[in-house]
Amino acid sequence: MSLMRSLSLCATALLPAGLLAFPSVAEAATTSLYVDRTVECSDAGTGTSSTPYCTIGKAVSKLAAGSTLYIGDGVYAETIKPTLSGTEVEPITITGWPGRNPTIAGSTYYGVSLTDRSYVTVSALTFAGTVADGIYVSGGDHLTITGNTISGAGRPVKSKTAPGISIRGAGSSVVSGNTVHHNNGTGILLTAGATGITVSGNTASFNADGFQRNANGINVVSPGNAVLRNVTHDNEDSGIQFYTGGNNNLAALNVTYNNGDHGIDNLNVTGGRLIGNTVYRNCTSGINVEGTSGNFQVVGNIAVDNAVYPAYQGISCARRAGNIGIWDSAPASTTVDHNLVWLTTAGKMYAFGSTYTSLAAMQAATQQESHGIQADPGFVSTGDWDLRLLAGSAAIDRGDSGVSGAQSTDITGASRYDDPATANTFAEGPRDYDDLGAYEFGP
Repeated sequence: MSLMRSLSLCATALLPAGLLAFPSVAEAATTSLYVDRTVECSDAGTGTSSTPYCTIGKAVSKLAAGSTLYIGDGVYAETIKPTLSGTEVEPITITGWPGRNPTIAGSTYYGVSLTDRSYVTVSALTFAGTVADGIYVSGGDHLTITGNTISGAGRPVKSKTAPGISIRGAGSSVVSGNTVHHNNGTGILLTAGATGITVSGNTASFNADGFQRNANGINVVSPGNAVLRNVTHDNEDSGIQFYTGGNNNLAALNVTYNNGDHGIDNLNVTGGRLIGNTVYRNCTSGINVEGTSGNFQVVGNIAVDNAVYPAYQGISCARRAGNIGIWDSAPASTTVDHNLVWLTTAGKMYAFGSTYTSLAAMQAATQQESHGIQADPGFVSTGDWDLRLLAGSAAIDRGDSGVSGAQSTDITGASRYDDPATANTFAEGPRDYDDLGAYEFGP
């Protein structure tokens, strides 16, 4: 199967402008440390590239603000646990040694443990089969978790599960470009008041508790975060989930398909924005807003063939239906518009308080979706899960670029493109040519 993956973006810290005027202020020195247990190594040495440390623990004990630790070949049954933080000017980086392939596997607890740490980056590492969370963050801020691969976190035994990556109570941090798959729990978890977290460009797939339908691709139960440009598929529960406590979050330009519950689920949360996502063939309603949820904007999404086919290992779904489902108290304060819905087999097209078998019936009953459309989106290849748009797609140049949370580039980072073959009759905002869904059609 082919997946379009987005490139993760790395932020760099800049010195305050006032300091740049004084040439006597030197740039922060960077110390490089190395670990590689497969070559001649020594924990009694200084961790150079020619004679690296043998263990991660020894190298981590030598970290200081401004240090970069490169981890080389070998399998390490250790927990990466820095004892200090970096600073804005002198961050700490723990990363894979370029050209080598380290794996942190069989760790007796976490693969990485960052508790009350700040200005630390963990990147380009592989974690497999940790007993607890692959990467565990609790407290702290300005952390970057990027470009890692995490699988097999948690024990495959009843009630013994763990997420691939968990962010618990941290702030102002980035989780980007990671691949989290086949974990015995949720792929990426934000909880315990984690806020200001950008979760972008990750792929989360085949995550499952294994004894109950509970594991999501991405699960957010904290407020004020952005979930952007991720691909979530074949997870046991929903692809992306916002649950009680997950208020005022943004989900934009995500692709989510073939999950065992919803594509994007929202229960008992307020102030959500679901903008420009592509949601295909999930087990129950593709975009779901229910319970006490309210004050939602659901705009510019493509939702196709949800709640009409089995998903995730042939699970048959007989629960809430519809490509988009706005239920319970949510319709009173939810705006839906510029969405494309479509079914290739009989089913419920839309739910807004009541269920409807056509968009036209929903529009007539609710006066919502004045710019919505019921049409085949023209995906490149559903058999290969390639959900890009073909020329002539009804989703082209039909979005609202002025809605809060709209993005100027698509899931791949491509700029918006005004297709000369398409009239911009139904588009709105400062750009009248944004496409619906996560992918922008281009020449």
